[in-house]
Amino acid sequence: MRHTNSIFSQLLSHIPRHTFQKIVERHKGDKRAGSFTCWSQLSIMLYAQLCGRKSLRGMVLSWQSHKHLHYHLGAMPVTRSTLSDVNRDRPSGIYLELFFGLLGKLRDTMVGCAEVVRLIDSTTIDLCKQQFGWATFRSGKAGVKVHTVYDPNAKVPTFFSITAASKHDKRAAEKMPLIDGATYVFDRAYNDYAWYHSMDQRSIRFVGRMKTNAKFEIVKNMDVSDEGVLEDQMIQLSSTKARKDCPIHLRRIRFVREEDGKTLTFITNDFKRTAGEIAELYKQRWQIELFFKWIKQNLKIKCFAGRNENAVKTQIIIAMIAYLLLKLANQSVASVLSLYQLATLLSVTLMERRSIDELILQKDPPEPPEINLNQLSLGLA
Repeated sequence: MRHTNSIFSQLLSHIPRHTFQKIVERHKGDKRAGSFTCWSQLSIMLYAQLCGRKSLRGMVLSWQSHKHLHYHLGAMPVTRSTLSDVNRDRPSGIYLELFFGLLGKLRDTMVGCAEVVRLIDSTTIDLCKQQFGWATFRSGKAGVKVHTVYDPNAKVPTFFSITAASKHDKRAAEKMPLIDGATYVFDRAYNDYAWYHSMDQRSIRFVGRMKTNAKFEIVKNMDVSDEGVLEDQMIQLSSTKARKDCPIHLRRIRFVREEDGKTLTFITNDFKRTAGEIAELYKQRWQIELFFKWIKQNLKIKCFAGRNENAVKTQIIIAMIAYLLLKLANQSVASVLSLYQLATLLSVTLMERRSIDELILQKDPPEPPEINLNQLSLGLA
């Protein structure tokens, strides 16, 4: 009979073991690790993400129920104390580096887009202040922020960082690696005139929301022809600080959103696109909101198996790796399944010995060969 690895093993095959081991060696991740290696830690944390286990106890019990499959995964059994210790102590940077390696692999398989557009936003994950005192937020409240750059064409995050929720979005954005010549779209939380100027100097175009109290002078009124556009102006910021921080001409566009009649005011350094195209670009920003909603509903980043900063970061990063593995699996065949449908299917079939292609394409596994009971058969014990 044909041998088939488990579906989980086929998912893990997207991670080159030799590449991962080089990352581990750079970070000295397996130093004083005993038998429970970084690969075992990654395996069990990915398993917990994909099958929906929230607590440390649930992760370990579920993992241990498949002891007979650990060997072919290259992983080991684990106790709660061991898993808690490695989540607390092993550098989360190991898994962050793996994330970017997988991201490169995923994007290599995608058709390129002539225009590079990226969305910038953050999402806050609330935490208990008594248990996560390091994650400063508001009085009586704790939390972390996941600051993200998102590719709306590939539908994947291209960069993210994790900070205490008290860190302002625009301060985190200053440390994001931006691509010269690309276009970045963000909301009013990233309103920073010095940052605007630094992007303009690198030929980076941006589209943001303008503050209602911003002071400016109109340099030129431009023709308005696109539907929903009320005003299209070339402006110069006029307050003393703004003029110093951003001494360039910018573009101000007032636009009425059709679905709810709300008036939005955009600020941009893009004078090539039409006002309607600028409004359409900003509309794409909802894709990153949908991404945040998806990972919060389908991955485990609201309940944490550890309380220190490293453990929380490790769990969020491995959740992002799980997202990329789902994308890679869905992309590997001509799938018509949504990512939600695939995640649901995998959550109940992870340890089945079945081709992942058959699962995704909804094919029945091949029938075992017919056995002639009158014929003597030989087998290996």
